[in-house]
Amino acid sequence: MKTNWPAIRIGCLIFASAALATSPSDAQTQEPAASATASVISSVAITQAAQRSSVRVAGAGPLEVHAARVQNPDRLVLDFSSAKLAVQKTVIPGVSAPVRGVRMGQFRPDVARVVIDLTAASPYQIARDGVSVVVSFATVVQDPAAAAPALKATSEKIPVERPAFRYDVAGPHSSAVSSAKLRRISAPRFALPGELTQPSVVLASFGGSTEPARPTPQQAAQQQSGNAAATVAATGRYTGEPISVNLKDVDLKDFFRLIHEISGLNVVLDPAVKGSLTIVLDEVPWDQALDIVLQNNGLDKQLSGNVLRIATRDTMKREAEGQRDLEKAQAEAVAPVTVTRVLSYGKAEKMKDTLKKFLSQRGDILSDDRSNQLIIRDIPSVIPVIDNLIRQLDRKSQQVEIEARVVSASRSFAQDIGVQLGFAGTATGGRSVIAGDPLVGNSTTTVSPLPPPFISSGTSTGTPLPLNVNLGAGAPTSGLFLGHRSPNFAVDFFITAAESKGVGKLLSKPRVVTQNNEKAIIKQGQKIPIQTTINNTISVQFIDAVLKLEVTPQITAEGTVFMDVLVENTQIDQGIPRIQGVPALDTQSEETKILVADGGTVVVGGIIVSSQNLTTTEVPLLGSLPLIGHLFKRNNVNITSQELLFFLTPRIIPG
Repeated sequence: MKTNWPAIRIGCLIFASAALATSPSDAQTQEPAASATASVISSVAITQAAQRSSVRVAGAGPLEVHAARVQNPDRLVLDFSSAKLAVQKTVIPGVSAPVRGVRMGQFRPDVARVVIDLTAASPYQIARDGVSVVVSFATVVQDPAAAAPALKATSEKIPVERPAFRYDVAGPHSSAVSSAKLRRISAPRFALPGELTQPSVVLASFGGSTEPARPTPQQAAQQQSGNAAATVAATGRYTGEPISVNLKDVDLKDFFRLIHEISGLNVVLDPAVKGSLTIVLDEVPWDQALDIVLQNNGLDKQLSGNVLRIATRDTMKREAEGQRDLEKAQAEAVAPVTVTRVLSYGKAEKMKDTLKKFLSQRGDILSDDRSNQLIIRDIPSVIPVIDNLIRQLDRKSQQVEIEARVVSASRSFAQDIGVQLGFAGTATGGRSVIAGDPLVGNSTTTVSPLPPPFISSGTSTGTPLPLNVNLGAGAPTSGLFLGHRSPNFAVDFFITAAESKGVGKLLSKPRVVTQNNEKAIIKQGQKIPIQTTINNTISVQFIDAVLKLEVTPQITAEGTVFMDVLVENTQIDQGIPRIQGVPALDTQSEETKILVADGGTVVVGGIIVSSQNLTTTEVPLLGSLPLIGHLFKRNNVNITSQELLFFLTPRIIPG
């Protein structure tokens, strides 16, 4: 795209710069020209610069415009003859004064109309940028007389020629750029238009295949706040005006003189700076071009106020080393001083190791634990640094109250069901006898008469019946007896049963207050003495069998509490035999790191131990029979469950 911007020239050097300098008073009326092919308006955008608001109308084909100003309210009407409107968004809000917004529509089948609503009557300029039409409004009117003709204009014609300013080469040898002298022959320096240095901030959607760049989030924030000037240049960290450079074998000194003319900075060159330069750059910020030239020639810069000093890197390095050696020598020549500082919250013994790293080679720090003071000996320039660190470190720490709830719950269930069976009988004639064995057990019922040969011999109580099955409950709490007696047969049958349930709950609620980043320990339990003999010396040691909770809180910047937690539950295990009187210990522990809101409650761990035992004692073969097998067996059920839960609630103490 060919543009007609003003130029800055030095021999073969060309700088694209300066604002559009067309005066509104030079605008003339242009009648719409008929076009054989209708043009298409594909996008309308509002751009904002430091002192200039612009509306850019872009499309395909020649755009012939007729401008007219309308008052009550103030607005500028642009009619594009032989043009079709192909945008999706027909209303665009303004960025800042004087443009309140842009409305657009198809006025007639062959005329597209764009209406620019204004906050007040403002001078404007219409220019062409390739196939685009740019309408510029000055946000600050410095010369009311120059703006008056624009207020009276009813129509504008797009200017083709614009005045320019440039730098020409003067001297006895105009072809020798190294000996050229710069001579300024134009008006004062202007800033580039905002649409050249910054992307559009408000765009209308269009139906073409190429979409303009959307505003960045930072630019969108500037729109909402009504900021008239974008603060971030489109080129990144470089904010200088874009320039175009085409140099061949140019003396470096002349290039730096040109940087002075563009930037307005005072430039001082080191005598070691020399060489020639060949470079071609298009639309590059001048400060980026300066950095490129410095890097290619091994140079560096120093900016002090409005003075830019340029020297070789070796020179800069020697100066830095000399300055460092000078400061070191001055520090060694100064007599050290000794001061004392009293700490209020920190410990002198711990803080001195941190402060030692900021002392000079001649410095040292001692601590007095009795008075909690620091004794500092160093050169005077270091003392303010140490004092500043002490003010930052010796501060009152926030405190955290930690409330812990330890819940221990236990459940138990036991069931024991057994049977006892004894029967005896004789066959006809007494030749066969069926009975139990007294070694298995005897029935607790001694009812006579019993069949022979178990008939009691003269005793009134009778003889107990031997049991065939003796599988009664161990500690029965209920029983059922069924018995039968006849001259030849006797039966005793017992059902015994026992059942028990138990529920236990233990709640501990310890509470402790500790400083930020300081460990808090909570213990509850027993200390077990253990006797040891070493070298014929008997000593007693104590081992903790306790429920222990260790918490180290850390208050975050968001007001939450980060905790390093250690939970340990150690108890005596009665199921393991003691060795030389020393019991075995059963330990359950958990270590974790959690983040909790101030005043919130969290479960840091739960330990659940469950056991279930089923013991069956039965008569071989008979106990395995369906249904009737229950008459020949004993069932013993034992179920236990233990739960241990830890709840933590941290609270930050105000002040």
